[in-house]
Amino acid sequence: MRHKGLCILFTFVLAVLFGSLAEAQLSGEYADWEDGPEGFLLTKKERKQWSKIKNDADAEGFIELFWAKRNPDPTSSFNVFKADFERRVRYADENFAYGKYRGATSDRGKVLILLGPPRTAQTQSSTDGTVSVISGAQDAGQISGDFQAWLYDPLTMPEGFDVPGSNFILWFQEMREGTNEFVLDRSNRVNANGIALLGDAPDVYLLHPDMVEVPNPVSVAGARSPDSSHLAWIDADTEWNNSAVVIAEAGVTDATSRPLWIHIELPPEAPVLDVLAGQVKSPAGEVLSTFEIDATPIAAQSGNAYHLSFPLAPGEYAVEVSGGAAGVPVISQSIEAELVQIPETGTWLSPMWTGVSAKAEKGSVLGSPFCFGGWHIVPVSGPELTRESEISYFGFMVRPDTDEEGAIKLKVRIRVTRDGKPLGRPSTMSLEVTQIAGDLYMYGNSILLSGLPEPGEYGLKFEITDKVSEITVERELQLNITE
Repeated sequence: MRHKGLCILFTFVLAVLFGSLAEAQLSGEYADWEDGPEGFLLTKKERKQWSKIKNDADAEGFIELFWAKRNPDPTSSFNVFKADFERRVRYADENFAYGKYRGATSDRGKVLILLGPPRTAQTQSSTDGTVSVISGAQDAGQISGDFQAWLYDPLTMPEGFDVPGSNFILWFQEMREGTNEFVLDRSNRVNANGIALLGDAPDVYLLHPDMVEVPNPVSVAGARSPDSSHLAWIDADTEWNNSAVVIAEAGVTDATSRPLWIHIELPPEAPVLDVLAGQVKSPAGEVLSTFEIDATPIAAQSGNAYHLSFPLAPGEYAVEVSGGAAGVPVISQSIEAELVQIPETGTWLSPMWTGVSAKAEKGSVLGSPFCFGGWHIVPVSGPELTRESEISYFGFMVRPDTDEEGAIKLKVRIRVTRDGKPLGRPSTMSLEVTQIAGDLYMYGNSILLSGLPEPGEYGLKFEITDKVSEITVERELQLNITE
């Protein structure tokens, strides 16, 4: 005879048991997270904390804090470190995969992700007699696969790594010919320095070990969380909204990242702003980050201008910017923007920027709005210029190709038209290219409008061409020149 009370108790126990199991299980999205490339960055303390995670909500919170601790600017909504990490993971998956295994979790993938790309990488056949000397192999002739040697320059290593000597090598051996399964020999003394650095990497990249919660993201570097009254200016309808000139363009921070640069120009009679505030939204209307920053007026083509730089990941955004003076709203602008990632391989030419002035700004850093290697330009915001004006033009170049003599060949062609008709022959000249950092280079020059014969309406067309890769970018200006 079945006892009703025991049945109810048994059912209750099962419900509690299965409920606990359901809560304790991680979904597929998180179950193997520790075993992926992100696991390379886990410290011993974090690995122990992760082992206690029992549900998706806690896993999501852990991972969000995990990346914030490694963000060079934890208040920024764009994590430069995470973006570079993901870029390396993609490259490793595409190039180092073998069999059923991910390239990002291979030995070469781990080295690339944690130490970055080598200065040089060479592949040698096992039949090469020099392999046994370099690799430490006892009998290279009995090894069917190839070998790869990755040479690193300590000067290019991320800050925090203690690297002895002028260089170090990591030597990989292919397990079987043609399999693409290259293994790092942990017993080989040639690899000792590199292996030690791999062990140091989790602590080197942990920039904020004492952080216990993710900071509220701020859209603009150096900004602060906005006062609610200033954020309310976004909806203000002011007399200056329609007379403002707004230029929003994807800028350049380094060889991989593109911030959003915004130029807001107000007429001379407008009040001088003392504060700028606003927010960044997703296309769906979700607020991603906010900001408030003291406004710095810049003498512009007509009136004062204000520059902002938003370090954002590639994607589409709605940026709402408001400005005020003495506690009163002056301007409110909503800007739709799309940021496209710089290609990961090959030569890339940025768009060209033109300005009515270029001033040396020693304090500027890469990614500062409309700044190029210490030069800050005020963009051309309208057609009205005089014959005494000077137009500066700047741009960036990533991974430039070189000719047989090792030279970068960049040129500019400037076409001038008057009333739609060519005015003389185009002017062509070579452009000097300057290395800024790593694979990032820049160019810059200027032209005087005093060479134009008389006031009137003119067209200027700039063509920047890399003669090696044959890549060209263009920019046209329509000008109304007065005395």
